[in-house]
Amino acid sequence: MKNFLTIIVVLTSIYANAQETNPFSPFGARHWNVVLEYPEMKDVVLQKDITYLEDGNNSLHVDVYTPPNLKPEDKLPAVIFLNGIGDAPNQPKVKSWKIYSSWPRLMATQGFVGISMETDGTNVHGSFDALFNFLSSQGNKYHIDADRLGVYAASANTTQSGNYLMKEHIHKGIKAAVLYYGNMPTVPLRKDLPVWFVVSEGDVRGNAYQSIWNDILKNKAPWTIKMASNLPHAFDAFTDSDEARIVVKETISFWKNHLEPVLQPSWQKAPEREIVESQYWRTDDKTVRLLKDWFLKNPDSKDKAAYELYARSLVNVSNFAEGEAIHKKRLEQIDPTNVFILFDLVIVSHALGKHDQAENYLAQYTKTTPLQRNNYTGLAFNLHRLKKYSDAIRYYDKALAMEPRGTEFYNAACAYALIDQRDKAFEYLQKAIEIGFANKQQFEK
Repeated sequence: MKNFLTIIVVLTSIYANAQETNPFSPFGARHWNVVLEYPEMKDVVLQKDITYLEDGNNSLHVDVYTPPNLKPEDKLPAVIFLNGIGDAPNQPKVKSWKIYSSWPRLMATQGFVGISMETDGTNVHGSFDALFNFLSSQGNKYHIDADRLGVYAASANTTQSGNYLMKEHIHKGIKAAVLYYGNMPTVPLRKDLPVWFVVSEGDVRGNAYQSIWNDILKNKAPWTIKMASNLPHAFDAFTDSDEARIVVKETISFWKNHLEPVLQPSWQKAPEREIVESQYWRTDDKTVRLLKDWFLKNPDSKDKAAYELYARSLVNVSNFAEGEAIHKKRLEQIDPTNVFILFDLVIVSHALGKHDQAENYLAQYTKTTPLQRNNYTGLAFNLHRLKKYSDAIRYYDKALAMEPRGTEFYNAACAYALIDQRDKAFEYLQKAIEIGFANKQQFEK
């Protein structure tokens, strides 16, 4: 009985609490742990060398790090530390390097399962596919919620890993990716995968990372760029400083934000909020549809802002007749003291070809307030936007008569060009240049 208990104690220490030995020289990169440490890391449970792929040619394994004292039914988000370079023959496995054993151990103290992996260097993407398939089918045995997965790739690992993560079809459970001090993917960026991309100051040489924002904006990708100032390549292993530890903490927060449940608000969804959102998306057709439905449900509403937004959105989708009717209702029934509605009626009248009516509305406004230069530029801009170029030019000219400015000369030149009056377009461009508006890129565009 005594021997049996001794065996249990020994196995428990190996399975749960033992710290791995460090066979690597302190003068080599493999020796060093992640620079952020928590006391709880010593209590993390490690299950080594779990087979995730076995066929006639390969046997590949993962090490799984979990918090202690989990219940059988507990399922946690997991972070996989991707091996995108493969394991070289007769060399220590990448997952045995101290950075790749301490990072997943650290994540296990934060309520995650940490996973480090072996990879077939001749088939990196195939190894990744096999691992994620394994997590889908077997992950529950290891307390892994396969629908909440984060990944990490650093340095040379980012090349294959980044391109893999940007593929059209990857495991649907991958919800957040971290790429440290490595290469940008060479394929289009996904719009549905949040990425935390960390650039170390030590890597910023020559033209490195010069086009990064262009790629992100072009693809409208949900990337967060962290400039790790004052830190070198592989700082999370080599730089024993609070600056490095803070970046590691920020990285953990990124995974938490995307892999942990988001606290839901106490309120019910409001159609008004959706309408305002659609306005800021500039999806006028959706705004019109939502407001039409809103007014059907609120026929007695006198909300001034609702009527204003509805009328202007109708005009923006070229429903000028209905827009005019709503603007008139605003002026006559909803907000009769608001003289600025007259400007909306000027615009929609021109859009309907009712030019005399437009001038009458403008005259009504001048009875109370003298017209300012910005009134004319506002009318011109809105008519230009509605492609009523000749009417826009009329108000550009009125603004220019009050004070010549390069912007209005340039905008009027554009309007003339759009109605194929080239001589006038060049005349107004020349006037813009003469008073200092000479943006070569703008002209070429």
